Amino acid sequence: MADKKPCLSTLITKLTAADNTVHSLAERLRMIKELISTHCSEEEEICPDVAESDRAVTEAIEKLYVQELATREPEGDA
Repeated sequence: MADKKPCLSTLITKLTAADNTVHSLAERLRMIKELISTHCSEEEEICPDVAESDRAVTEAIEKLYVQELATREPEGDA
């Protein structure tokens, strides 16, 4: 029975150290989250390449639509 007391004491010491480490990490994560929320905006960043690509696709669709309308024969009396 005497052997178990030092073993339990060591275990409690290790658990306390682990608890302190977890608490320290949690505090650091909280600080990082606070810094990010303070210095970063909520708006999503738009990559210039993606924006340019979206514009190019829109322009290509518009050109195709205009070409299609130009090649159609008039319908009806109007």
